[in-house]
Amino acid sequence: MLFFEKYCIKNIVNQNCIDGVLKMITKTKQTTAGFFKHLIRLIPKQFSGKLELQNTEEQKWQLYFNRGCLTWATGGNNAWRRWRRIFTQFCPFICLEALSFYTHDVFESWQYYIVNILLKQEKILLSQAISIINNTLVEVLFDLIQQDNVDSLQVTSISCDLQAEMKQPILRLSIYEAFEKVKPIWQSWCEANLCNYSPNLAPVLKKPETLKKHTSTLIYKKFKALISKQLTLRDLAFYLKQDLLSMTKKLIHYVTQGIIQLTALPDIPPLAIVKIDALANPVKKIKKSNSLSLETAKNPISVGRTKLIACIDDSPMINKVMGKMITKSGYLFIGIEKSTLALSTVVQVKPDLIFLDIEMPVINGYEICRKIRKIPNFKNTPIVILTGREGMIDWVRAQFVGCSEFINKPINQEKIEAIFNKYLNSENTKYLDSDKTRIKFPVMESLVPANC
Repeated sequence: MLFFEKYCIKNIVNQNCIDGVLKMITKTKQTTAGFFKHLIRLIPKQFSGKLELQNTEEQKWQLYFNRGCLTWATGGNNAWRRWRRIFTQFCPFICLEALSFYTHDVFESWQYYIVNILLKQEKILLSQAISIINNTLVEVLFDLIQQDNVDSLQVTSISCDLQAEMKQPILRLSIYEAFEKVKPIWQSWCEANLCNYSPNLAPVLKKPETLKKHTSTLIYKKFKALISKQLTLRDLAFYLKQDLLSMTKKLIHYVTQGIIQLTALPDIPPLAIVKIDALANPVKKIKKSNSLSLETAKNPISVGRTKLIACIDDSPMINKVMGKMITKSGYLFIGIEKSTLALSTVVQVKPDLIFLDIEMPVINGYEICRKIRKIPNFKNTPIVILTGREGMIDWVRAQFVGCSEFINKPINQEKIEAIFNKYLNSENTKYLDSDKTRIKFPVMESLVPANC
């Protein structure tokens, strides 16, 4: 379908500059070419600024440009889910939950800013940053091509000089280079008759007994456990380390039989960023959402400091609820959603008490608990298992790996307070005075991010 184009720029497109590219594009599959033709018509040769795209369901995307080249893309219904998956893929050893930034530096995109600042701090390599941006651009362009074939897109072109994190782009990709990257992926998707299936959809098991008959018991159990975690097709391919196209073709067989249904998922919550006020002096104020600064957590404060509580659970909703209840009780909170990053994060931030979910993809709670207990510094740290199970076997297994407590979901304030009264009986002090500094830990508050 054609774009409904809304122009907001004064620049005049130089038709001679784009004819060569248009000719190359028209030789390819029409569905891909159509999108890029209209994209090129909106972009003057040295265009800097952004395109804002919106479909009839009011989903929005943003494409950022510097001198006619793509530099970043975001938006859609899975912006944070996409970014966190791609970031984890190329930077698996960076704990996102423990990052801290100066918020006044952000102009357009939190996601781009985080990549940019980590690169400047030499915490990630240039190759990693480029891979994150490249893969993000490809995924967003793929989604826009698919949208353009099933829906109409309204496009607003805004010519401006982007500032702050967008001022000096890490990567500049020409329209033709972007086209060459996306074209084979989209064509393969179409050739597999998947044009109408978005990789952002999540499989839901509708007929478990039928699936059980067609697979081995082991495969069925693993697949059921994964599918219950509400993961998109792209997420599943990442966690299973499988090719997205091959995996989707296998699943579609069960979709057509009504055994599995593909449904849309809401995006995960934005990354909880620690907001640091750089102007506070001599008092260092740290405003927090439901995440703690790694540097603050590592600060060797021992007397009278506010205790830190960690919650390891792959559910963003559970972490959000736990964060509210824990901070309401006057404690610091850090939520860890990736089981693969749980151990390294715990070692870094050294929490005073750990809440731990049992059922998580890749590494379960029992295994995480066992590994934590092997570290001498955490021999006596209270570890409280969170579970929806009530079986004696689970309780015995939890005791065997070294857990301190075993409480059932749903969790409420009363249960949380009982745990704190049992294991954290020292008075909670919020200030520490030394000869030169005074550190204050205020109540946590939400941080509204910039555009994704």
